[in-house]
Amino acid sequence: MALNFDEFQKVVETAQQAEAVKVDLKRVLKKVTSALDGLQAALGEMETVMADDYMPAGRKPRKPRAAKTETDGTPSGAPRKPGRPKKSAA
Repeated sequence: MALNFDEFQKVVETAQQAEAVKVDLKRVLKKVTSALDGLQAALGEMETVMADDYMPAGRKPRKPRAAKTETDGTPSGAPRKPGRPKKSAA
């Protein structure tokens, strides 16, 4: 039985092409799976929001801001001395 290298080369090329297709299919399958997972999560959130007994989370009560003071101790709303502003270290 003689070895036919042309046929052997064709078999090897076909196997390499099949392997490349297999890798491409795996990559696409991962993308589709992650998209379906995202869709499933979105549908779960939508079911929660559309439920009859859904109550959105309440807002936190607003608190007034504390009065800011300048670096020299004067309140920020106080009038300043006229002239050029001080250079900052930054």
